[in-house]
Amino acid sequence: MESKIIHSPPLFYYLRVSKLSHAEFCVKRSKIETFSSKSDSFIPLKKEDPVTIGNRMHSIYSYLSYKDFDRMRLRLKLHLLADRGKFKKQIPDTNIMVVGVYDDLRILRDLATNKKYTVLVEVKTTSKKFMWAREVRAAIRQLQLYMWLLKENLEYLGYPLWKRSYLQIYSQKTKRLLKLIRVEYDDNIEEWVKSIVDMFKGLRPVSVPPYNYCKLCPVAVKSKCSWYEMRKDVYKKQEYKA
Repeated sequence: MESKIIHSPPLFYYLRVSKLSHAEFCVKRSKIETFSSKSDSFIPLKKEDPVTIGNRMHSIYSYLSYKDFDRMRLRLKLHLLADRGKFKKQIPDTNIMVVGVYDDLRILRDLATNKKYTVLVEVKTTSKKFMWAREVRAAIRQLQLYMWLLKENLEYLGYPLWKRSYLQIYSQKTKRLLKLIRVEYDDNIEEWVKSIVDMFKGLRPVSVPPYNYCKLCPVAVKSKCSWYEMRKDVYKKQEYKA
């Protein structure tokens, strides 16, 4: 009797923007967060935990604090185009789907042409005096992914992307704006995403971030990270010898 060969369908990658962008911080962290279930990453937070404070400030400094008729109308139109509140976009000729929800937007009018454009805004908060370089790179990449994700929808609605968007970084302690960063659209963003997926698969080399960055990772990530466990033991021995 001839045996049948069953071919399983190819794996489809659903990548959340907030987790995918962490590849700029650490590819290992991005992979763990991407393929972990929500229950795996849930950790009860204290009332004044930095994450809790950051989430609260995030809503205050984003759309809840800024009202404009054109902006509110555009947000509503975008919401109607979203799939259950989320935006999805597949990279052509791949099994990669990117999913995300942007923070906020502003409407800009070009006085020369009287045409209206969209400026996306990404809000980040930090309990430190400044965000570390890789944290900033991850935040910039997150905003670039949102720009790519919404580009066609904004053009369809008649509010195309402006040539740049903005990353706002606020202090959790003083509630003040620490830094405003201009972010340009990345024409090679799809190639970047594909390269990260290749790293997830082990098809490309991955660089290990400095150990100080390991300390910044969430507990849920540390508990699953072999790099962290290995390096933690090494650094403990070094500290003991010192």
